[in-house]
Amino acid sequence: MAEPVNVPQMLRSIRDELERRLRSEPYPVLALALALGYAAGGGLFSRWTRPLARAAMGALLVPGFRERLRSFTSEPGRVEVTGAA
Repeated sequence: MAEPVNVPQMLRSIRDELERRLRSEPYPVLALALALGYAAGGGLFSRWTRPLARAAMGALLVPGFRERLRSFTSEPGRVEVTGAA
């Protein structure tokens, strides 16, 4: 039989993890919050979504941006600078 889930403890651990991430990496957390708010507010079906999606996909095609994004997701606190200076 499966062990019962302690929901309050699970919610506390999620809150603590979000707080830790917010303190160590505020900008990615802010970007995620903006994206979730946009989607929850019905923005996915607005006329602004297509140009935003094209801009995001275009940014992912730039090697320097892609590598920087990859460094954010690989190790917290470590930022690599790539591309021309």
